[in-house]
Amino acid sequence: MSLGGRGSRSIPRVLSAVALSAFGLFLAFAHGYHILTDDTALIGTVLGGAIPLVLAIAVVTAGPVLYRSRLDRNAVTTTVAWGYIGGLTLACVALLIVAHQAAKGEPLHGPIYTVASAATGGAIVGTVAGRFDALNRQKADLISSLQTASVTLSTATTREEVCRRAVDIANRVLDIPLTGIWLYDESRPALVPAAIADPAKATFEEAPTYRPGEGLSWEAFESGTVQRYDDVSTEAARVNSETVIRSEIIVPLGEIGVMNFGSMEPKRFDSLDETVAELLGAATEAALIRADREGELRKQRQLLERQNERLEEFTSIVSHDLRNPLSVAQGWIELARSENDADELESAATALDDMERLIDDLLSLAKQGQTVGETEPVSLAAAAEEAWQNVDAEPATLDAEAIELDADPDRLRQLLENLFKNAVEHGGSSVSIRAGPLSDDPGFFVSDDGRGIPADDRERIFEVGYTDHEDGTGFGLSIVRRIADAHGWLTRAIESESGGARFEFRFDEDL
Repeated sequence: MSLGGRGSRSIPRVLSAVALSAFGLFLAFAHGYHILTDDTALIGTVLGGAIPLVLAIAVVTAGPVLYRSRLDRNAVTTTVAWGYIGGLTLACVALLIVAHQAAKGEPLHGPIYTVASAATGGAIVGTVAGRFDALNRQKADLISSLQTASVTLSTATTREEVCRRAVDIANRVLDIPLTGIWLYDESRPALVPAAIADPAKATFEEAPTYRPGEGLSWEAFESGTVQRYDDVSTEAARVNSETVIRSEIIVPLGEIGVMNFGSMEPKRFDSLDETVAELLGAATEAALIRADREGELRKQRQLLERQNERLEEFTSIVSHDLRNPLSVAQGWIELARSENDADELESAATALDDMERLIDDLLSLAKQGQTVGETEPVSLAAAAEEAWQNVDAEPATLDAEAIELDADPDRLRQLLENLFKNAVEHGGSSVSIRAGPLSDDPGFFVSDDGRGIPADDRERIFEVGYTDHEDGTGFGLSIVRRIADAHGWLTRAIESESGGARFEFRFDEDL
């Protein structure tokens, strides 16, 4: 669909325009003959002959006006068809009236003139109605074609591809070949050409760069409003005083840039052009925003993949390159202890056990990552009981309420297990532990009646490597926070009602 291309369409447009003008000439001759031969009073001649003659001349003029208009071939043909239908329809009605009066013996004065006047009125009404209908149809078809073409923007994955497709749509669908997109470069700062339609490349040697305060494009970008110029040569703010561009529509693309639609003809664009240009600009802006977002996601995925590769390499080194020699050393110490029960060997064995526990915790921390698996409804009480089985906690006690959480079961069990081990290590073997829902917000807590956490340390305890226990590795609570963060939970440590430690996990961002 085009707004006004000619080329191969010029012959049908000429035929349609000539047909309408010929119809008007026929009617004008009829009215002229009536004026010359009529013997009525002057006022009757003016009202009955001159006015219809002027209307007939208007029909004649409508032919070249349609040819020079922005209507496409189908729209011109439709308009002419409406003019003929309107004229012939009223002519037939007038003939019926003339025949009826003749049959009654009361023939009308000037029957040919009566039919010609009716036909002239019908042609005028038909042409006007036809043009209105054709404009609406062309507008609907144009917008439909634009929407169909704009779908291709949604499949573009980069800024460059979006811009290239957008200017192609302007050239191919809207028939505006002198189209370009300028994107804002914050580092310069300036509007830098990103894509120019192929016909425009042949017209201009080099696309300009617009800097702050320079040109109509920068004005539109800064104001954020669509600008339409019927004659650019009269605008003092234009960058190039010798530009061949006469008409222009500039559509801001938000904070991203501008899209320019130009023509070497003055008054080339109308309100319909402005509407469709704005629609294409909006679609282009949305596609650019989506491409930027998808580009950022691709970078994050690539970064995550590289991090995972390094993590796998790290865990492989820890699991094999460190654990294997550790196992060999433990084996030789056990062999030596079977022959010599020296205290030094006992200390060495304890150190190796500490190293093995440190490796286990380090691997656990590394494998937690920042993501969770499939989440599902999980009973806090059931998860707590399962975690409790892995804690050497006699005679410590656990009281967990049966509430339901949406969580990764394995990761939740690991979180609870680390909290329980922390409570036993710091609160003693007789510590009492409770787990249940928060009273004020969605979430849950784990508390104990141990010696608590100093206020200054309640944030530091989640740092990797922090511990106040000589046998601690400093990883347990770091793992707890990572698991909570991966679920989207907010974590904080406070004092429990009994003076011990209380860990709260909230499911919203309102602390």
